[in-house]
Amino acid sequence: MINLEFLPARFGDCIWIEYGDNQTTHRILIDGGTAGTRHNIRKRIEELPEDQRSFDLMVVTHIDKDHIAGILGLLEDEDELPFKIKDFWFNAFKHLPEEAEEDESFGAKQAERLTESILKHTITWNGAFNGGAVVMNLDELPEIEIPGGMKLTLLSPTAEHLMKLRPKWIKEVEDAGMIPGGVLIEDDILDDDEGFGATEIPNIDAIAQTPFNEDTSVANGSSIAFLAEFEETKILFCGDAFPSQVLQALNVISPEKKIDLDLVKISHHGSSGSTNSELLEKLNCRNYVISTSGSTFHHPKADTISRIIKSSGDGAHLIFNYKSDINEIWDLNILKTQHNYTTTYPPNGEEGIKITL
Repeated sequence: MINLEFLPARFGDCIWIEYGDNQTTHRILIDGGTAGTRHNIRKRIEELPEDQRSFDLMVVTHIDKDHIAGILGLLEDEDELPFKIKDFWFNAFKHLPEEAEEDESFGAKQAERLTESILKHTITWNGAFNGGAVVMNLDELPEIEIPGGMKLTLLSPTAEHLMKLRPKWIKEVEDAGMIPGGVLIEDDILDDDEGFGATEIPNIDAIAQTPFNEDTSVANGSSIAFLAEFEETKILFCGDAFPSQVLQALNVISPEKKIDLDLVKISHHGSSGSTNSELLEKLNCRNYVISTSGSTFHHPKADTISRIIKSSGDGAHLIFNYKSDINEIWDLNILKTQHNYTTTYPPNGEEGIKITL
């Protein structure tokens, strides 16, 4: 059995995963949302008995502030961590290849601070990759088994994606008056203001045919994404990775057939450039989670939700960790009946969603 909690992460991701048997529970934390999310994470940790405050894996998929800031705050708030981390996956400046040579808020400065916190707390860093970059290649997808029998197959990023991030990282950090790979003294990691907007009733058939333009953000391209398998359950965690990269990797796993999945965490909070029909048609899945409050960037976008509904066939199930002015339109019975899909939102007045598979 796997229990997942998509914690209230504002416009970001924060995924708490528990799995195991009746005797031992194992935990993974993927991303930390925006700065305020650290309070939700800390509360969740404090609810555990002291001898169970341990993560087999903690992952910061990439350096955008809606993924990194909550974990950064959590680590910076403590002189000594009141919980254990057995391995921490995060690609810092030292992991970016030298060579080569938009856009939403990006967190190279926060990443420098996270580097300092990892070193301060002597956390095992990218241990499954011998301290090197969390990176994949199509010749042989990395398969990592972590305690409790969870297998993770890395789908993104490639070395090329990390390489493209390097120049932008250097510029942002040097603009802050520091050396890349050094320590930043101060930075603003506060949450952005809420910014909800109204949405007209969508024509799903027409919107699903909107021309697709893939995301080009170098930060999103560097995102860690993986297929998680525990016993018979399979979940695709896309981070903010590019759909073309995820599809290419899935085609290595299964060149001809669809990939059977129990759940997909949709990339980049359902933005327009994050999920195309080609990727969705590779998946045999009914359950799709969209993690966002809708603030700041007004995600999810109608074209992405329409593609999910149309490409998944009858019976798609949309799961949201907030109910907002942006996403409540998808709960209209006229749409659900016409297109044969279902929705799940948090109970009235609550934020975050729990799923058991």
